[in-house]
Amino acid sequence: MKARRLVIFTSLPEVGGHTTTTIKLCELLRPMFGQICVLIKDLPGHGFSEAARDELTRNGVRTIRFSLGNPWGWRGIPGGCRNADIFLVVGMRHLSPVLALLIRARQSVYYHITHELSLPVLRQLRINGRIFTKLVFISPATSLHYSESSGHVAKPSWALQPSELSPGVTAGRERAPGPVRFGFLGRLTDEKGAGFLADLIEKSPVPCELHTAGRGPQEVGLRERQNRRPDRFFFRGSFSAPERTAFLGRFFSGVDRLCVPSLDDREGIPNVILEALQFGVPILATRSGGMRSFEMGELGPADPEVIRLVGPTEFSGAFTAHAAAPPPSDALRKRCRDYFETYFSDAVLAGRWQKIFSISDD
Repeated sequence: MKARRLVIFTSLPEVGGHTTTTIKLCELLRPMFGQICVLIKDLPGHGFSEAARDELTRNGVRTIRFSLGNPWGWRGIPGGCRNADIFLVVGMRHLSPVLALLIRARQSVYYHITHELSLPVLRQLRINGRIFTKLVFISPATSLHYSESSGHVAKPSWALQPSELSPGVTAGRERAPGPVRFGFLGRLTDEKGAGFLADLIEKSPVPCELHTAGRGPQEVGLRERQNRRPDRFFFRGSFSAPERTAFLGRFFSGVDRLCVPSLDDREGIPNVILEALQFGVPILATRSGGMRSFEMGELGPADPEVIRLVGPTEFSGAFTAHAAAPPPSDALRKRCRDYFETYFSDAVLAGRWQKIFSISDD
C-alpha cells in the first residue's frame, strides 16, 4: 500500500503553544503517515526555534521554512507536497487558503488552536470553511461557540492538542514541608494574569510561594519581586520545546497548584493545564475561552477539585482559600493523573484524529 503523505503548515516560535503542538502532532500522527512535511512561517515578534526544527528533522520530518523576505522564495510548492493525502494547517490564518488550493490535497483540515472568534476571525473561518474539507477547533467550547456565532446547525469537529509526556517522568514525589506553592508557567503578560497573580502572592496574609517560568513583559517585574521577597517569589527561567520534559519535571516537582488567571477570552486549552495534570497538580483557572470546556460533558466534566474554574472577579477569593488550605493529598494527585489519562492521553487523541481524517488502522 502506498504510504500516506501529510503536509502541515505551522510556525515554530521560541515560546508558545504552536511549537509544542506541532512537535507533538508529528509524534502522534507519525504512525498514520509514511511521510510528513512541515511548512514553517514565522509569527512576527515570536522568534523561531532552531532547536524545535532540529528535533523534527531528527524524528524523520521534512521541514521547509518560508523566507523572511520573500514567502515564495523557495519557488512555489515543492513537488513532494503537492497532492498530499492530508494538508493540515495549525492555526495559521494568512496564506492558508492559498496553500490549500496550491497543494490540492485529498483532504485539507484547518485546525483553529485558539478560542478567538472575533468578527475578522469568523470571516476568515467562513472562507476556510468553503476551501478546506474540515474545520477543527481546539476545544468543545470553541466548537460550540463557533456554531452559535456562525449560525451552523451542527457543531464542527474538535480535537485537543496532544501533550502527553514520556512515561515515568510524572511519577509522584515526596513533598518537603513549607507553605503552599502556586505555579504559573507560560507567557508573562497582563492578559495571562502574571502581574495580578504576583500581587495576590505579595499581599497574601497567609505565607505562600509563587514559582514562575516563561518569557514576556512581566519577567523583569517578577525578577525584582524575587530580589525583594525571596521567601515568596521564585523565577525558574524559560525553556525551549525540546527541553520541555526535563524542565517540566523540575518545575512541577515544586508546585502544589497551578494558577491560570487568564483574562484573555481568546485562550484555547493551555498546554500547561494538561502538563500539570500529568504531574498530579490540580488547577485554579478563570472560566474563559476554551477553558470552559472543562465544565462540559465532552470533557467529563472535570472534578472541581481537579480543575476549579472561577470568574475573574472570583479568582482572588478562591486563591486565598487555597493558600490557607493543606497541600493536595496523594488521592487528589492521582485523580488529576487519572483525568488526564481518560480524556487527553495520546491514545485517546490519536483515535480522534483518525476519525477526523477518516482513516483506519491498516
